[in-house]
Amino acid sequence: MKWNPFKKDEKEESVSSAAPAGMPKPEDMNMVQRFAYKRIMAMNPQERQKLMQKMLKPENVQKHKAEILEQLEAMRKGGQMSDDQIRLAKARLGLK
Repeated sequence: MKWNPFKKDEKEESVSSAAPAGMPKPEDMNMVQRFAYKRIMAMNPQERQKLMQKMLKPENVQKHKAEILEQLEAMRKGGQMSDDQIRLAKARLGLK
């Protein structure tokens, strides 16, 4: 039996099959997104929840408000998000 460097491990496939609803599949992500996704999915649920709460703190959102608004506008221009989706995202993040 020869070793195949391109063969995927069963462990790697099990991580990618646990995608939450609403998330793109790991196959559709770029390399950096896939790396971050695997790191987050490898965390236990309590750590993951703690990270998400820290990330979406109002202080952090306000600190990076300009960057977030720029990215939302770029996504609207690129056709990735509709005006309604952007309005909902801004409301969810507390941005106006």
